Amino acid sequence: MNIGIIEPYNSGFLEVLPEGEDSDYWQIAAIHINGQAFCPTPQLYRSEQVALVKAAKIYDWIAEHEPEISNGTCYCSKFNLILWQQPKVS
Repeated sequence: MNIGIIEPYNSGFLEVLPEGEDSDYWQIAAIHINGQAFCPTPQLYRSEQVALVKAAKIYDWIAEHEPEISNGTCYCSKFNLILWQQPKVS
């Protein structure tokens, strides 16, 4: 049984999960940056490594464009996806 992977990246981390219990496909669960979690539009990737590479690219984009993310969502045209910012839990 494969559970998810949490990979440290810069000052945050990347979180990827397998699509199913016996699946070879992976998806990005969340990108954690500056104490915030961002969840991208669900998309399947052919391997854990491909998902982590894409998540790192999205992380870098968020780091450059964080001030543009308002009301918890934004459209990222570079990757053709929507990012949802998860609220902090107190």
